[in-house]
Amino acid sequence: MNFLFQKLRTLTQTNGSIKHLNAGYEQLNIRGAVSLHQEVHLKKVSTHGHSSFYYPVTAQVFNSTGSCALKDYCEIEELTNAGNIKIRNGLIQKINSSGKLMVEGELQSEQFDAIGIVKAAEIIAHHFHLKLSGESEIGRLMAENVIIEKDRMTLLPLFKKMLRCHTVSGKHLQFSNTKAEFVEGEVVQVGENCVIGTLSYTDDYSIASSAKVHHIIRREKE
Repeated sequence: MNFLFQKLRTLTQTNGSIKHLNAGYEQLNIRGAVSLHQEVHLKKVSTHGHSSFYYPVTAQVFNSTGSCALKDYCEIEELTNAGNIKIRNGLIQKINSSGKLMVEGELQSEQFDAIGIVKAAEIIAHHFHLKLSGESEIGRLMAENVIIEKDRMTLLPLFKKMLRCHTVSGKHLQFSNTKAEFVEGEVVQVGENCVIGTLSYTDDYSIASSAKVHHIIRREKE
């Protein structure tokens, strides 16, 4: 039976700090301003309010709908963010973000899907899909499959819906509204409103009429 349909041993905290969470708890609900000052291993975390985790976090499911800070390493199977979350570094298998997500260091993920704003030093993923609703910034993005596009639901001006990167690398890259110094892939589709310093490819590339690419390099496959 899937653990989500079982009755988990749950603690709900509305304020204050947690320093000695009983090991018997499987689920933690935060409904206010709460800080955790210990390492936690849980099946599920649900936080709505202002939460800060000062030590490593291990969880199967992590849902955040408020303001949340993971100030140490995290290892999470599935993260859902509908608010503002800040991550130091970690491994998150599946990410679904519809708010603002910030990564101070390196984040590894199998499936990364976001609508909104992403600001990160480094993201390494298998599948990466970002719908821009504001100004995003990623230092280094590495993913086998990359799709970056503007979110058509938000009414911000076009110049506000941009991703700025130093480096984007992977196999199949498809993006618009992106400014990057270096882009490297096998098949690269540079869409509208892009400014690229150097485009490096092995198989094929295309460039939209409204995009600017300063240098194009064909590489041999290794």
